[in-house]
Amino acid sequence: MSEDTRHTVSESADKITLKADVKRGSDTRDQDKINVKVKGDNPEATAQKLAETLAALEAEGVADTLRETQPSGSDE
Repeated sequence: MSEDTRHTVSESADKITLKADVKRGSDTRDQDKINVKVKGDNPEATAQKLAETLAALEAEGVADTLRETQPSGSDE
């Protein structure tokens, strides 16, 4: 009886992953949260990419749009 061992390696070309949780509000029902994830090889370039992404979200008013999105009282 032979034993075969299979090793699977998942490797990304990007060596650096930065994640940011942007949260507004402090009460349980008064929170908006946006998860942002950027990847890259160079620390400075990846940090710049994160900063540009956060700035673009702000410039486009993404957080404001999410804040204004409210569930309707009835789906019927």
